[in-house]
Amino acid sequence: MRHILHITAPRRAACVRWLLPMVLCACSGSTDGSIGAVLGKDSSTGALHVRETPEGMGAQRAGLLPGDRIIMVDGIHVDDLDADRIRALLRGEVGSEVKLTVVRGEEVLRLVVTRGELRAARPVPPKEERIE
Repeated sequence: MRHILHITAPRRAACVRWLLPMVLCACSGSTDGSIGAVLGKDSSTGALHVRETPEGMGAQRAGLLPGDRIIMVDGIHVDDLDADRIRALLRGEVGSEVKLTVVRGEEVLRLVVTRGELRAARPVPPKEERIE
C-alpha cells in the first residue's frame, strides 16, 4: 500500500508508494525549524530518500540532493522509524543543527544541516491532469 503525507498534515488516501513528502510547514514566527526538504519513505523497504531540496532551505545549503538516501539522523537509523519519529528527529529549534548520514551512489556522506524556519505547505501536484 502506498501513502502520501505532508509532515504536518494528516495522512491522506493511499495512492503512491512514497510516505512523507515532507513539504515542511508551520506558523511564521515559530521557533520550530526543520531541514527544509521533501523526503520520501518507501513503505516496503523503509528507505528514506530526498525528493526535493527547495532553494535557500537548510537541506539545499548543506548539499543534500534529490535521490540521496538518508540512513541516519543524529546517529539514529531511520529505516524502521515511522513518520512521526522521523519528523521529531528532523525538527528542532531554528538555527540548531542536525547530523545526517547519507548514501549517494556508492559514497557515504555525513552532512550537517542547519534547521530553518518552516515554510507554508504547498500542495502536492497531481500525477495527472483532467482534460475535458
